[in-house]
Amino acid sequence: MEEKELKEIKDKFPSIAINKEENFTYIQVKKSQLLEILRFLKDRLNYKMFIDFFCIDFPLHNPRFQGVYILFSPEKKKRVAVKVWAENNSLPSVISLWKGAKWAEREAWDMFGVQFEGHDNLVRMFLWEGYKYHPLRKDFPLKGYEEVYLPSLNLRPDEIPAHNYSPYHTEIPTMEDLEKTQKKRMEKRNQIVLNWGPLHPGTHGTIWFLFDMEGEYIKNCDIILGQLHRGVEKIAENLTYTQFIPYTDRMDYISALCSQVAYVNAVEKLLGINPPEKAKFIRTMMCELQRINSHLLWLGTYALDLGALTIFLYAFREREKIMDIIEGIAGIRLNSSYIRIGGVAKDLPEGALDVIKHFCEDFSEKIKEYETILTKNRIWLKRNVNVGIITEEDVYSYGLTGVVARSAGVPYDIRMIQPTDAYDRVDFELPLGTVGDCYDRYLLRMEEMKQSVNIVRQCVKKLEKMKDENYIASDNPYVLPTLEEVFNSIESMVKDFNLRIYGEQVPEGEIYLSGENPRGELGFYINSKGEGRPYRLRIRSGAFYNLQIFTKLIIGRTVADAVALLGSLDPVVGETDR
Repeated sequence: MEEKELKEIKDKFPSIAINKEENFTYIQVKKSQLLEILRFLKDRLNYKMFIDFFCIDFPLHNPRFQGVYILFSPEKKKRVAVKVWAENNSLPSVISLWKGAKWAEREAWDMFGVQFEGHDNLVRMFLWEGYKYHPLRKDFPLKGYEEVYLPSLNLRPDEIPAHNYSPYHTEIPTMEDLEKTQKKRMEKRNQIVLNWGPLHPGTHGTIWFLFDMEGEYIKNCDIILGQLHRGVEKIAENLTYTQFIPYTDRMDYISALCSQVAYVNAVEKLLGINPPEKAKFIRTMMCELQRINSHLLWLGTYALDLGALTIFLYAFREREKIMDIIEGIAGIRLNSSYIRIGGVAKDLPEGALDVIKHFCEDFSEKIKEYETILTKNRIWLKRNVNVGIITEEDVYSYGLTGVVARSAGVPYDIRMIQPTDAYDRVDFELPLGTVGDCYDRYLLRMEEMKQSVNIVRQCVKKLEKMKDENYIASDNPYVLPTLEEVFNSIESMVKDFNLRIYGEQVPEGEIYLSGENPRGELGFYINSKGEGRPYRLRIRSGAFYNLQIFTKLIIGRTVADAVALLGSLDPVVGETDR
């Protein structure tokens, strides 16, 4: 945020505090001022796009919980953060300003127990109704409370079979709990209810949809998440920064490399690490290969959902080639953990760039085949055109990002707004939609694959000139040494031991940095207290916010349209339920 804007805010609200840190500038406000200041930022200063809201737990502080709002100005291409203490364990709801805050507030209630005054349906976001704990609180143990006795049979102690494990475990939902959760979502509704998912193949993962039906048309919709929730934000508080990298793989497992890069960039910015140029171009190249990989999986499964089997086989043919390239470079096809703080885990193997160049030449022709099969196919047009239309206002209100936002004509792409790695040194175009429907989202992903090929080619040309350059900044005190350095230097061995056991002693501070994931903006907020582990790590999931618009767009449509609409949004549950 510019000095002029900060002064204007200070003049309007003299009692607020503005904190300008190296990596994170925020406005500290009182609870009574919150709505007025947020409205001023939105309407007067044009910070009208909702990005994220989350809470931080400070058990020794009174009030205990602090809320953080992150907003974006499409005009200025700038972000602003607003912090507020939850007095009396509650905050005013901001749904009247941004509809996308609805799920974020429910998540804060679910994970921290913070109430939201004026929220019309404050129910659990990930856990089931009736669960009595809030897992992201600092006093909630990592394993949970093991208080439920495992043998549920009516047996005397001497009749219980011998075993070598604890007979107590954490609470898990029963069928009664799930029925109670469903009933809570269906209050004040009297239509026929259709359950879709969580095991239906059309839901693209374990998502549970509740449709209120009137004939074959959907009159209302609710989504019950948490079927795959693994609590990685809690896990991150108990791991070193390097140890957490494999967990980023397993959120959006369809684009693991993009997730790794987004996280590692945030850590590097907080530590002040500048990776070698070679590592930056390798990361950019690998991310774009991963983007093509992800879009191919989307194209194949989306077409299959709508009845087009051939394109599924075609898309997986090319996807398999990319998987082979990733395996050849990183060593693993899916969850590679290839990115490292300070660079990448290993150098490019001999011949890798030649294989990538050949793939780019071949793939450019294959895209034409896909377009010939689908783009003007009358059945494809019937199922996609004018289905699920998203407006520019929807983008700002719900915090939509990625292809979903760009289909509405909003040029929101982190690679251009806040470029990391080598994105500021490659040329590419940003395709935009004109209608905002499912068909636009199809066209954009097809064009994005072409642009990704263009970026990969530019990276290959650069990397061909960097064969002998370093791929990781192992001379930095925060960066793990290579295996060769550990085997040949006692200093490197000691450094490796300290970093792995005690973690990277990150200086006190905060940062929010994001990357352009195939599913939208994947952001990481890190709050450090000067220890080897983050005090708070918040993951801003593009898939989570993009999915929320489904509940609005499906009203008045059929269940057949639900399959097309959900596929066009392209959520991945591992990131949605992070």
